[in-house]
Amino acid sequence: MAPKTPYPLSISGYSVLPVELPPIPSFPTPATHYLYLHPHEPRIPDPDSSRSLFIVNVPITTTETHLRHLFGAQLSAGRVERVEFHETASKKLSSATTPADQTLTTTANPKKRKRETITTSDLQVELDNTTLPPTWDRTLHTSGAHAVVVFVDRPSMEASLKAAKRAAKNPSPSNKIVWGAGLDENRLPPPLGIQRYRAHNKLRYPARSELLRTVNDYMTLFGRFEEARVREAARGREVVDEDGFVTVVRGPSGGKDSVAREEEMRELVERQKEKNKGLEDFYRFQMRERRKGRQTELVRKFEEDKRRVEEMRRRRGRVRPE
Repeated sequence: MAPKTPYPLSISGYSVLPVELPPIPSFPTPATHYLYLHPHEPRIPDPDSSRSLFIVNVPITTTETHLRHLFGAQLSAGRVERVEFHETASKKLSSATTPADQTLTTTANPKKRKRETITTSDLQVELDNTTLPPTWDRTLHTSGAHAVVVFVDRPSMEASLKAAKRAAKNPSPSNKIVWGAGLDENRLPPPLGIQRYRAHNKLRYPARSELLRTVNDYMTLFGRFEEARVREAARGREVVDEDGFVTVVRGPSGGKDSVAREEEMRELVERQKEKNKGLEDFYRFQMRERRKGRQTELVRKFEEDKRRVEEMRRRRGRVRPE
């Protein structure tokens, strides 16, 4: 009969796996930490979800080496392909193939013209997810963090889950799992504590070669983004709606063509100003002639009225014969 465990073997469908955290100088007493395992069932399944384990409450010092050692050596169950922590799981994009690799693959096979069209939205997402190289040599996680462990196949995942359940049912000293125990010195992660901060004085800035590579990749991606934006703007100017009209789309600015267009428009404006200048003089001449005509007409009417008044004065007092 298996001994009774001081902890539940499952909680809300998650299998409980206790591990012992070894003592450290700041906390010399070993501590028991609980991992919660469940087959990975994301809301939107992907090809790797059927061979993955979802682990909750990983220690803050967990690395991929720790989880590979846990399932491969300590539980002796399955081979781990990769580990995705919750900080980096959302950034699983096309980082495996850099922009340079993509251009090489497209030019290597000229016959294969059909490929998926990359839009500006896709390139904008890649630009937003591009980050500078980290300055720390080791990433620490938040308390209660989770990770997705992807195995080489589904049998490895199922065997690892069964091995974890067996280890949890038999909490004997011989079956106790000590976190990171037995790791090869060459595979040990960088140290923590005061040694980490002493080493960080030298690791404050990333390596120049790595920083240059990141910047070059970003600029290459940005160039592809600009080219895609120009292509989409050109296609937008050729779109014909249901009524047969072409939608007018303002093209992107920048480049030699836009500079030449600006110079041409500036020359047209200057020419139009010269034409308008002559027209303005002509209109002023017409207005002067019109004013002179009105003045002449007023003077003529004034002289006629003046003659009428003189004639009326001469006839004043005379008797007209009937």
